[in-house]
Amino acid sequence: MNKELVVAYYNENLNWLNDVRDYKITIYNKSNTEIPGTIKLENIGREMQTYFHHIVNNYDNLSEWVFFTQANPFDHVRNYKLILEDFPNSLVYNKLNINDCYFFTDGVFRTKLVSLSSGRPHHFAVLDIDSLWKQLFKSNPIEQYEFVAGCIFCVSREQIRKRDKSFYEKCKKISEEVLMSPWEFERMMYYVFNDKIK
Repeated sequence: MNKELVVAYYNENLNWLNDVRDYKITIYNKSNTEIPGTIKLENIGREMQTYFHHIVNNYDNLSEWVFFTQANPFDHVRNYKLILEDFPNSLVYNKLNINDCYFFTDGVFRTKLVSLSSGRPHHFAVLDIDSLWKQLFKSNPIEQYEFVAGCIFCVSREQIRKRDKSFYEKCKKISEEVLMSPWEFERMMYYVFNDKIK
């Protein structure tokens, strides 16, 4: 099985990656520090822009399974090493899933959360998730958005490709241009990979 770990790095400690086996590891570097073997990106759009960048630039040669994470996943998913080591058996630890897309959480919040369009109750009421929904989908926004804090997840190549590359290009553009979109996408990523939503 072909597996890849995509890491969104800023200034975190990467030593934990030395223990990761049997994964292709791709590190996107948004810091001011040059680190050999990493891919430099402009520091915009937080980790969401990084994830969409990877999908757009590798759409035709994605790994069979792709794990997306912040460079320090352990604040949100304390058992992340176990999830990587025991995959695919570790998928049972997911707290939210749609087909071949699984979201993990095992930090302050140990279960999936629900957000209003404004970001409440787990964010200052400065988000507009409904507006993001309307930019991506033809269907009407939903009343509440299910998500996991930190947006650490894995998804199959087949599940990613259930949407066209142009869809992810649009997501990437939004993540680069709309200031609050990283936090909105955190609450929307489950729906991004839910191909039943049109």
